Amino acid sequence: MASPTSSDRRFLIFALQDSLFALDLAQIAEVRDPAQTWPIPLAPAYYTGAFSFHGDIIAVMDVALFLCLPGSINPGKLIVLNKDVSSLAFLVDRVVTIVSGEEAPFASTEGSGYITATLSLPDGNALQLDLKVLVQEAERDIQELFTNKIP
Repeated sequence: MASPTSSDRRFLIFALQDSLFALDLAQIAEVRDPAQTWPIPLAPAYYTGAFSFHGDIIAVMDVALFLCLPGSINPGKLIVLNKDVSSLAFLVDRVVTIVSGEEAPFASTEGSGYITATLSLPDGNALQLDLKVLVQEAERDIQELFTNKIP
Protein backbone atom coordinates (compact mmCIF):
# COMPACT_ATOMS: atom_id res chain seq x y z
CA MET A 1 0.00 0.00 0.00
CA ALA A 2 1.38 3.39 -0.95
CA SER A 3 1.97 5.98 1.75
CA PRO A 4 -0.42 8.92 1.75
CA THR A 5 0.63 12.09 -0.02
CA SER A 6 0.69 15.37 1.87
CA SER A 7 -2.72 16.35 0.43
CA ASP A 8 -4.25 13.07 1.72
CA ARG A 9 -3.08 13.67 5.29
CA ARG A 10 -4.96 15.46 8.05
CA PHE A 11 -3.39 17.47 10.85
CA LEU A 12 -4.51 18.44 14.34
CA ILE A 13 -3.54 22.06 14.98
CA PHE A 14 -2.98 23.08 18.60
CA ALA A 15 -1.65 26.08 20.46
CA LEU A 16 1.16 26.46 22.99
CA GLN A 17 1.31 30.04 24.20
CA ASP A 18 1.07 32.16 21.02
CA SER A 19 2.52 29.49 18.70
CA LEU A 20 0.69 26.94 16.57
CA PHE A 21 1.85 23.35 16.21
CA ALA A 22 0.60 20.38 14.21
CA LEU A 23 0.48 16.62 14.63
CA ASP A 24 -0.45 14.08 11.99
CA LEU A 25 -4.00 13.05 12.92
CA ALA A 26 -3.17 9.39 12.17
CA GLN A 27 -0.81 9.41 15.19
CA ILE A 28 -3.47 10.55 17.68
CA ALA A 29 -5.75 8.23 19.64
CA GLU A 30 -7.89 10.84 21.39
CA VAL A 31 -8.21 14.47 22.41
CA ARG A 32 -9.71 14.95 25.87
CA ASP A 33 -9.86 17.19 28.88
CA PRO A 34 -6.87 16.88 31.21
CA ALA A 35 -7.10 13.83 33.46
CA GLN A 36 -6.18 13.30 37.09
CA THR A 37 -2.56 12.21 37.11
CA TRP A 38 -0.21 10.55 39.55
CA PRO A 39 3.38 11.77 39.89
CA ILE A 40 6.29 10.02 38.21
CA PRO A 41 9.02 10.12 40.89
CA LEU A 42 12.31 11.73 39.81
CA ALA A 43 11.03 12.37 36.27
CA PRO A 44 12.08 15.50 34.35
CA ALA A 45 9.86 18.54 35.04
CA TYR A 46 8.12 18.27 31.67
CA TYR A 47 6.54 14.97 32.79
CA THR A 48 3.54 16.15 34.79
CA GLY A 49 2.41 12.65 35.81
CA ALA A 50 0.74 9.52 34.48
CA PHE A 51 -2.84 8.34 34.13
CA SER A 52 -4.80 5.25 33.15
CA PHE A 53 -6.12 5.34 29.59
CA HIS A 54 -8.26 2.35 28.63
CA GLY A 55 -6.21 0.16 30.96
CA ASP A 56 -2.78 1.43 29.84
CA ILE A 57 -0.52 3.71 31.89
CA ILE A 58 0.23 6.85 29.86
CA ALA A 59 2.85 9.44 30.78
CA VAL A 60 1.70 13.04 30.47
CA MET A 61 4.12 15.57 29.01
CA ASP A 62 3.86 19.35 29.10
CA VAL A 63 5.01 19.88 25.51
CA ALA A 64 5.74 23.55 26.10
CA LEU A 65 8.24 22.72 28.85
CA PHE A 66 9.79 19.96 26.72
CA LEU A 67 10.30 22.45 23.88
CA CYS A 68 11.79 24.97 26.37
CA LEU A 69 8.81 27.31 26.11
CA PRO A 70 7.10 28.70 29.20
CA GLY A 71 4.84 25.99 30.62
CA SER A 72 1.08 26.21 30.40
CA ILE A 73 -0.67 27.82 33.35
CA ASN A 74 -4.04 26.25 32.55
CA PRO A 75 -3.62 23.54 29.93
CA GLY A 76 -6.91 23.06 28.16
CA LYS A 77 -6.55 19.74 26.36
CA LEU A 78 -4.72 16.45 26.50
CA ILE A 79 -3.68 14.85 23.20
CA VAL A 80 -3.20 11.09 23.66
CA LEU A 81 -0.91 9.48 21.09
CA ASN A 82 -1.72 6.16 19.43
CA LYS A 83 -0.29 3.16 21.28
CA ASP A 84 1.89 2.26 18.28
CA VAL A 85 3.55 5.71 18.49
CA SER A 86 4.17 5.90 22.25
CA SER A 87 2.54 5.71 25.67
CA LEU A 88 2.47 9.50 25.89
CA ALA A 89 -0.11 12.26 26.12
CA PHE A 90 0.63 15.93 25.51
CA LEU A 91 -0.76 18.77 27.61
CA VAL A 92 -1.52 21.72 25.33
CA ASP A 93 -3.18 25.10 25.80
CA ARG A 94 -5.93 24.48 23.29
CA VAL A 95 -6.85 22.55 20.17
CA VAL A 96 -7.51 24.92 17.29
CA THR A 97 -8.73 22.84 14.36
CA ILE A 98 -8.17 19.87 12.07
CA VAL A 99 -7.00 20.61 8.53
CA SER A 100 -6.24 18.54 5.47
CA GLY A 101 -3.00 18.73 3.54
CA GLU A 102 -4.94 20.46 0.76
CA GLU A 103 -6.07 23.21 3.15
CA ALA A 104 -2.62 23.65 4.68
CA PRO A 105 0.20 23.26 2.19
CA PHE A 106 3.47 22.59 3.91
CA ALA A 107 7.17 22.88 3.36
CA SER A 108 9.54 20.29 4.77
CA THR A 109 12.06 21.50 7.34
CA GLU A 110 14.02 18.28 7.82
CA GLY A 111 16.96 18.48 10.16
CA SER A 112 15.28 21.13 12.33
CA GLY A 113 15.21 19.31 15.65
CA TYR A 114 11.65 18.55 16.70
CA ILE A 115 10.08 20.25 13.67
CA THR A 116 9.55 18.34 10.44
CA ALA A 117 7.45 20.81 8.39
CA THR A 118 5.77 24.19 8.40
CA LEU A 119 2.08 24.25 7.49
CA SER A 120 0.64 27.43 5.96
CA LEU A 121 -2.70 28.26 7.57
CA PRO A 122 -4.99 31.25 7.01
CA ASP A 123 -4.19 32.50 10.54
CA GLY A 124 -0.42 31.93 10.31
CA ASN A 125 1.98 29.02 10.24
CA ALA A 126 1.90 25.84 12.32
CA LEU A 127 5.04 23.83 13.01
CA GLN A 128 4.57 20.08 12.56
CA LEU A 129 6.25 18.19 15.38
CA ASP A 130 8.49 15.28 14.44
CA LEU A 131 7.02 12.70 16.82
CA LYS A 132 9.71 10.14 16.07
CA VAL A 133 12.47 12.47 17.29
CA LEU A 134 10.42 13.90 20.16
CA VAL A 135 9.37 10.46 21.45
CA GLN A 136 12.90 9.05 21.17
CA GLU A 137 14.31 11.87 23.30
CA ALA A 138 11.49 11.70 25.87
CA GLU A 139 11.88 7.92 26.19
CA ARG A 140 15.66 8.28 26.45
CA ASP A 141 15.21 10.72 29.34
CA ILE A 142 12.99 8.25 31.21
CA GLN A 143 15.36 5.33 30.53
CA GLU A 144 18.29 7.38 31.87
CA LEU A 145 16.24 8.17 34.95
CA PHE A 146 15.73 4.52 35.77
CA THR A 147 19.23 3.36 34.87
CA ASN A 148 21.14 6.19 36.57
CA LYS A 149 19.09 7.36 39.55
CA ILE A 150 17.40 4.31 40.97
CA PRO A 151 19.70 1.93 42.87
